[in-house]
Amino acid sequence: MASTWAGTSSIAGSTESLRMILLTVSLTGVQLVWGVEMAYCAPYLLSLGLTKSLMSLIWNVGPISGMICQPIVGVLADRNTSRWGRRRPILVIGSLCVGAALLTLGWTREIVGLFIPAGDTASTITILMTVLMIYIIDFAINAVQACCRALIVDTLPISQQQQGSAWASRMIAVGNIMGYFAGMVNLRGFFGDALGDTQFKQLMVVSAVMLLVCVGITCAAVKERVLLSRKDTGSGVRHTFKVIWHALFHLPRNIWAICIVLFWAWVGWFPFQVYSTTFVGEVLKRYDTSQQSSTGSSHDKLGEIARVGSTALVLFSCVSLVASVALPWVVESPPSDELHHKKIPSKGFFARCLRRIGPYKPDLTSVWVWGHIFFAGLMFLTLFAASVSFATSLVALSGVAWALMTWAPFSIVGEEIQRLSGDRPRLHGRAASSAGRYEPVAVAEEGEEGEEEDMVEMSARRVSIDLEASSSNALTNELSGVYLGILNIFACLPQMVGSFISFVVFSILEPGKSPEFSEDTEPVEAHKEGVNAIAVCLGIGGVCTLIAAHYTVKFKSDR
Repeated sequence: MASTWAGTSSIAGSTESLRMILLTVSLTGVQLVWGVEMAYCAPYLLSLGLTKSLMSLIWNVGPISGMICQPIVGVLADRNTSRWGRRRPILVIGSLCVGAALLTLGWTREIVGLFIPAGDTASTITILMTVLMIYIIDFAINAVQACCRALIVDTLPISQQQQGSAWASRMIAVGNIMGYFAGMVNLRGFFGDALGDTQFKQLMVVSAVMLLVCVGITCAAVKERVLLSRKDTGSGVRHTFKVIWHALFHLPRNIWAICIVLFWAWVGWFPFQVYSTTFVGEVLKRYDTSQQSSTGSSHDKLGEIARVGSTALVLFSCVSLVASVALPWVVESPPSDELHHKKIPSKGFFARCLRRIGPYKPDLTSVWVWGHIFFAGLMFLTLFAASVSFATSLVALSGVAWALMTWAPFSIVGEEIQRLSGDRPRLHGRAASSAGRYEPVAVAEEGEEGEEEDMVEMSARRVSIDLEASSSNALTNELSGVYLGILNIFACLPQMVGSFISFVVFSILEPGKSPEFSEDTEPVEAHKEGVNAIAVCLGIGGVCTLIAAHYTVKFKSDR
């Protein structure tokens, strides 16, 4: 007997655009939290006295929570029989956990100080409590993110899934820019000390409030169907991981090739995602004497450093957004990637230019190769960065490569899935159907990032979602989700590798504390003549990206 339901899904709003915004605005809050965490938590941990080598190990929480939390929460939500729906209760609970952890993170020193007098013990407990809050934030925000994505799938009909994904991408881009912009501006200039006496505290409050507001809007605007009873078909947590484990060792050749490319690309991108803010801040404090005169006397060093780094990330997000809009006009995307196909206007100078370059459009795979090479070149140049403006330019220009990173792998895999469903019925026992239906959801995830993360965070949870498709489409949909879930694994595992590489580099080059981030107001003299360990990590990332470029070329020639 099939599952039984009560009611119908609906979204408030007088126009289609408004309904899409209300459905996806929760992802704005999610991405804002990710952006703030990426921009501020690394400098904050260093300001507490944590060494860079130990800090690098902490960032394993992102990929671990992405691989574990999203699939499990997805399966649990699929079975939820709450009268408020399957997703919204978890959205609310997860958001409250994130908000509480953010506020605790902002006032960790004060909370510890209530129970333990100042000293080495208090400092150690403060660091441990900070790390615990980061872990809670990462696991809880992954649960919220999984339900935000599932709500889009559950609520919209198949014909509107691509449109929903496009709106999700826009909301994620808005969240990215808002998060980095909030870190860039001097919040104390707006709020005084009402939200805290440091930039970091105020940013934690703003992030918590914005997440709760965005999630609250979506929960109020969306009405879910209520699951009354569900037949246990074996599609639980164990079944989910069993299917993925089996598929992992029986991947089609071309999808396996993309997984290898993605692995090396993410090893290269990991140091950039985590340390770009810290890198720009260190350039400010170590090398750029012209800027130090205006910031050296600040009583909020963490705020000053993170604002400079956030400015670079704001520019990075803007460049990435512009590139993601512009590239589909001049790059030939796969036929299955309907979301990125652009119809040439009928008139005007722009239309004439597009028609003229039409026959010479490079294919997406070739452009992705050059994207790898371009990013590697920028990472090598970080070794020579001695001014904030140059370091900021390197971070901002990386947005072009990131736009390709969040488009190419999912678009190419979507094409391969359609080929398999159409050309390989004897292997999978199905006809071509809605494989592309998963692809836009993956595209929506890319724009994030950031996620943390973001961006390739599609989980194996897709296996167990009730797609309400006909029985002839069910197997194709499930395998599409499995393949994209495996892509998520190949985006998470290399982040652990990147974290270990960073640990080794920091242990050798900068084993001690980072004086640039200390609360001391004395001028910083340490490390000025030595090599920048973060730049070395970024350079190693560039080498790994060149390996990704090699495997991308190999994939293109073997297809």
